[in-house]
Amino acid sequence: MTEAPQDRTRRKARVPSHLAGQRLDVFLAECFPKYSRRELGLAVKAGLVRVNGKRGKTGIVLAAGDRLELPIWSQVLPELARKRVVSKDVGKASTEIVELYRDSDLLVVSKPAGVPVHGGANLGATRTLLELMREDVLAGYGLVHRLDKDTTGAIALVRGDELRRVTMERFADPEGGIEKVYDAIVGGVPDPAEGIIDAPLSPPGHRGRATVDKKNGKPARTRYRTSEVFVRASRLELTLETGRTHQIRAHLWHLDHPLLADPLYGRRKAWRIPDPRGERDVHLRRTPLHASRLVIPHPRTGRPITVNAPLPEDMKHVLEVLRVVTGRGRKRGGLPPPKPPQSEGA
Repeated sequence: MTEAPQDRTRRKARVPSHLAGQRLDVFLAECFPKYSRRELGLAVKAGLVRVNGKRGKTGIVLAAGDRLELPIWSQVLPELARKRVVSKDVGKASTEIVELYRDSDLLVVSKPAGVPVHGGANLGATRTLLELMREDVLAGYGLVHRLDKDTTGAIALVRGDELRRVTMERFADPEGGIEKVYDAIVGGVPDPAEGIIDAPLSPPGHRGRATVDKKNGKPARTRYRTSEVFVRASRLELTLETGRTHQIRAHLWHLDHPLLADPLYGRRKAWRIPDPRGERDVHLRRTPLHASRLVIPHPRTGRPITVNAPLPEDMKHVLEVLRVVTGRGRKRGGLPPPKPPQSEGA
């Protein structure tokens, strides 16, 4: 990016030919890597970036020679972030990030629901886990694995590039000493009550869903154990033997017992049931999946570190009401019907 003379509050520049053809938000993220694409996009949406004298839009495609007028990022981005917290009350999520383990190399926290681990499309004003943990990120901690946006529970960060690389390799290796255990609430009751789901998965396609594909899919194995049985629902403990994208959700759908609420691998985006005691009804608005236990070799010493994440309040409430419903002999309790037969890859 070629800059022209600038004043103290604005900078002017022209788009060089080798960066032409990019969206404005992508262009800014590449030219100013110190700031996240989310932060820069907020500045564009606030009207602080102009292209050829007109208000810029994040999706506009730039041409060689386009004239840009940009703010001084360090002056405007902190204020934009502050206004976003106040207007959206997003800062509340940061109080839900509970520290489970910390030393100079390893940090494990409990991620709340609705918080993506890092930036991406269609997040709106949602702040990411890395944004909420900005001080730790600046101190050198970085993610070594991920959880889905609505999945809660234990997630690890490692400090230092080399230790982080080694730990990420351990997560990718089934023999790397990593153990990931999840709590899930599903429709129906599996038979048998425990077993192994061994179903190869193809990565999510344009619809965002991973699919069971016995011919071309990558090996994927999930151990399950039924820990509680309710009326047409159950609580499962799941242990990943591999780490494919959406593995648990896709495997539960394949098992014919999807999560109670799952817009991708179930028939419901949300799930509601009245409390028979006349108290607060259950209204589950996210996938009831929780990373309850993480065993990870310490990045520096290799000593196994076991971290447990307490069950979040919304899943506790679901289980409490399901126990009441089951104890009173309700036949269905508003649970979802069985899913229709699923077609699989050859």
